[in-house]
Amino acid sequence: MKRITLIMAAIVCLAISAMAQPNADQPLSPALWKQGIATCAHYTACDRRFGKKIEEIKSQFPQGYTLDNLNDVYGGQGRKWEKIYNEFKKEEGRGGSINDLKELVSPQIWKLVEPDFMAYITEHPELANAVPDPANQGDEQAENVQEGENGDTTTAVAPKKKASDNGFSCNANLPLWLGILGSLLGLCALLISLSNRGKIKEMRRAFTRELDRTNANLQEFSTDAANQMKALSIRMTGKVPHDYKEEVEDTVEQPEEEPAQIAEVPVDEEELVEEEEGDVLNLFTSKPDENDDFTRVSDTFEPGNSIYVLTTFDGQHGKFEVIDKPEVHTFALMMPAENLIRACSGNAIQIPSGTRIVTDRPGEAEFIDGKWHVVVKAIIHYEN
Repeated sequence: MKRITLIMAAIVCLAISAMAQPNADQPLSPALWKQGIATCAHYTACDRRFGKKIEEIKSQFPQGYTLDNLNDVYGGQGRKWEKIYNEFKKEEGRGGSINDLKELVSPQIWKLVEPDFMAYITEHPELANAVPDPANQGDEQAENVQEGENGDTTTAVAPKKKASDNGFSCNANLPLWLGILGSLLGLCALLISLSNRGKIKEMRRAFTRELDRTNANLQEFSTDAANQMKALSIRMTGKVPHDYKEEVEDTVEQPEEEPAQIAEVPVDEEELVEEEEGDVLNLFTSKPDENDDFTRVSDTFEPGNSIYVLTTFDGQHGKFEVIDKPEVHTFALMMPAENLIRACSGNAIQIPSGTRIVTDRPGEAEFIDGKWHVVVKAIIHYEN
């Protein structure tokens, strides 16, 4: 609604500006008519190669010059100037409009007169609103009475301006300064409208970007929450090995240091119970399928197939990690989206940024319906 209002205001202001342009058919005030006659006479003299430049004339008569002022300057030109003076002096008291001035000179001279005369009207708006003297107007009408060929008389009446009830003249158009003001207001309204339109588009783009970012964050949060709920559900049902503790999840297993730790650190009771339940069994598996089940499980390492090593004590629950061998890493990194994504998680693991795979936290698997199923993904990162 605001934009529509601004556009309508711009249209109204531009219409006012168009109405305020000078009307070529409207009678000029006596002062403007005399100035127009003087300007036409001056450029006629310039066309005949003896008139001074307009800037020089204006410097001599800064308040506007008349035909008599020009006579003081060009009086010494003899018959060259006398003919021009008599021709325009005869028209000086008649009065008329801009179109009447245009008919007094040739088209080539009018091209020079028009911009100078219009600029004078703009600089002197008070002269455009001046009221002709009624007494002088009556005298002019009396002088214009002519006799016809058969003795009849005809009266040439100069155009009149409209008169208001209070005695002041009423112009057919608004003053030129009002038109300029209307143009400026219209331009400002259009600029404000375009500026607001650009701001609205930018706000829409920013809102769209923020909405997309929020949706992505919500989707990531939903995925993480689902994984956490799944892991929590498994822990609550008791299907996760009882020797697994939360404080060990973020540590990196170091198998080569285990013998020294066993010799120096007392063994926990939970570890004793775990060893009593059964022997340690290492299984070598391939990548998981779309159901998160390891597709190929063997008790021996198979080059080209084995990617993970799964350790179990009871044959039902186990932990797995990426086999720490260069050939396995090279094979797995050839297609990380197929070999690693379903069993591992980490920072940008779909884009290999190294040649070695390091397991930060082992994953968890459960033997269900004759298949080892990934319950919790392992956390990995890449190194060179």
